Amino acid sequence: MEVYCVAQIKSIKCSPVKLKSIHRLLTLSLFGLSVVSLSAPAAWAQSKVDYKVIPILQPMKDTAPTPEINLGTPDGKKISLKDFRGKIVLLNFWASWCVPCREEMPAMEKLYQEYKDKNFVILAVAVKDRKQDAVDFVKELKLTYPIALDPDAKVGQEYGAWGLPVSYLIGPKGEALARGWGPADWYGPAARKLIKDLLDGKR
Repeated sequence: MEVYCVAQIKSIKCSPVKLKSIHRLLTLSLFGLSVVSLSAPAAWAQSKVDYKVIPILQPMKDTAPTPEINLGTPDGKKISLKDFRGKIVLLNFWASWCVPCREEMPAMEKLYQEYKDKNFVILAVAVKDRKQDAVDFVKELKLTYPIALDPDAKVGQEYGAWGLPVSYLIGPKGEALARGWGPADWYGPAARKLIKDLLDGKR
């Protein structure tokens, strides 16, 4: 059973929720496009890249520009999506109290270590999380990719991150390529091949 965490929950322990139940409740509006249930059929754009090798991912119907992100980091600096122009970005929304996030983020660290010198970056945005909890979580899991703090979930809401984790793949010009709700095996053979294909210029 695939699970993910409801972002509004503030308790340390996150109750797993069936994805299908949340899909029935949510119809999102994002980037000016209609976003429907993941279980609903959709006429997705043809692509040379098979995003569905990662089961949670759905390719974007239109590669619209992503909303800008300007957030603080745990060390008090500012971070923006524009900082990563020219790179393939895995944008991940998470929280320290989200159990599925804890399960997937070590694999994301391995993926980052493999491709960070090849124009790939992970930007992990902590949603509705206390700063110290986020810092402790990052230290515990020994995460080295960029971390941003979104304590009021303003950016998370712009990206439809009403449940966690949520991930986006973003192209070098800031265009949204694919998105997915729920955890994934980010260091499995399929994910590694997908990132390599994107870095090789395939879309």
